[in-house]
Amino acid sequence: MLYSDVIIIPEIENPLWSGYRDVIRELCKNKSIDIVHIHFTFAQVFALACSFKKWEIPTIYHWHNPPIALNSYLTPKKQFKGLLKRSFSGFVARITDQRIISTHISMSKEITDLLIKNKWTTEKKIKFLPNGISSQFIQNTIPKTKNNNIPIIGTVANFRPQKDHDTLLKAFRILIESGIRCQLWIVGDGPTRPKMERLAAEFGIQSSVRFLGTVLNPSEFYSKFDIFVLSTHYEGHPLAILEAMGFGLPIVATRISSIPEVITDEVNGLLFNPEDSTQLAQAIKKILLDDKVYSQLSEASIKTFKVQHSVDDWANQVLSTYDQVLKLKVDF
Repeated sequence: MLYSDVIIIPEIENPLWSGYRDVIRELCKNKSIDIVHIHFTFAQVFALACSFKKWEIPTIYHWHNPPIALNSYLTPKKQFKGLLKRSFSGFVARITDQRIISTHISMSKEITDLLIKNKWTTEKKIKFLPNGISSQFIQNTIPKTKNNNIPIIGTVANFRPQKDHDTLLKAFRILIESGIRCQLWIVGDGPTRPKMERLAAEFGIQSSVRFLGTVLNPSEFYSKFDIFVLSTHYEGHPLAILEAMGFGLPIVATRISSIPEVITDEVNGLLFNPEDSTQLAQAIKKILLDDKVYSQLSEASIKTFKVQHSVDDWANQVLSTYDQVLKLKVDF
């Protein structure tokens, strides 16, 4: 059995200039740390690479989303500023990969391919490992039966620009204006929520939209949804989609990033183009108005869900990666 200490360090706004390197070095020395596993901010590993002192602790960097510089939504390829950012970021990434990172863990094939194609790392240094499904979603699933009274369209996504709630609200307005009786429930919170609440009021659909805020156990809402929608500009690994599939929900999602790795259009869900509210509304309408399509997609969701690995499987693979990294150090 593994035991670990939780060590809280002061909030670090800028790893490059806030003494982050010294804090991490001192922590590793005092606690005899064998492996450093870093998530989210690439600046953390780059800060270590900028030090004159040699970094000798095996380090894993975990990619949860595509790199900003390689994300075509955040860094457009055709803009000069975007090209400059990609070029500089690539230089930084290669230095960091050579000096600091022992292994990369990537949550999606898209991220893996981007890193290798742009030479941010090599194929032998990266491990593809999608998130596992929590045990609370692993159950004896059965096909979903649609609510023919007032069906509920649901989504679980924090309110930030990435999640593109604008397109979802626009599509919902189209549905309401076409005479379809339904509700939209949104689980999540974040900085763009006030703007989306104003948009719902501006569209005149606020009485049919529920902003549910942060929910500790979203499974209670998955069971009430009739359709799950994810409108997003990019995604690391669409865990919310997989969780919704565990409840037999038909899925409608953006044809972007890693989503097509999970959803095959017209097979186990429907895909729409980014920011295309009309296409999104048509996909939802198709599911709501055709019981056969609804049943087929519900059954396909369950089949897809059942082949996913669990959190325990995921954790075992992470531990296996730790063993491999430590062995490489010993062999070296």
